[in-house]
Amino acid sequence: MKNTYVLFRHALTTIDKTQPADKWVISEKGIKQVCKTIASGKFDDIDIIVCSTEKKAIQTAFYLSERIGKDIKLNPNFRELDRGDKFVKNKENYETLVWRTFNNPTESSFGWEKAKEALTRFQRGIKRLENSYSNKKIFLVSHGIILTLFIADYYNWDSKKTFEYWRDLGFCDSINLQ
Repeated sequence: MKNTYVLFRHALTTIDKTQPADKWVISEKGIKQVCKTIASGKFDDIDIIVCSTEKKAIQTAFYLSERIGKDIKLNPNFRELDRGDKFVKNKENYETLVWRTFNNPTESSFGWEKAKEALTRFQRGIKRLENSYSNKKIFLVSHGIILTLFIADYYNWDSKKTFEYWRDLGFCDSINLQ
């Protein structure tokens, strides 16, 4: 890679069972969490801020944008794996669907976007950044499943390690890739 990437998961959201997950917004607790993380100064050397077109990612990126005075570049390639508009009622069922997604990347679980297709989309977004910039530190705000798919592919993890990483990935967590 020609650039350094800080892959950042959006802040904690407010779950709204009447809306698909891609319409959710960050919660008050999420706002406090992202403000605290950004206020640390850890990301003050960022050159470019890029994020998913989902509102929760934009809201998360806003706080760094305000702190360092950089515009946010939106890119739909970095949106979450499309999970449709069916709400999964409990954590255990949701985790089962995520496991199936990681374990069978060319199949769709519960009508979700195939992991392979989502990963290809995310990689296309990275390739565009690589073709547009050189030697930049890029802060990329995205989502848990899609970030995990990309990181797992980058490190060539098996589905078990991929699932464990996703399960442990917290809101406002980041990983640097060079």
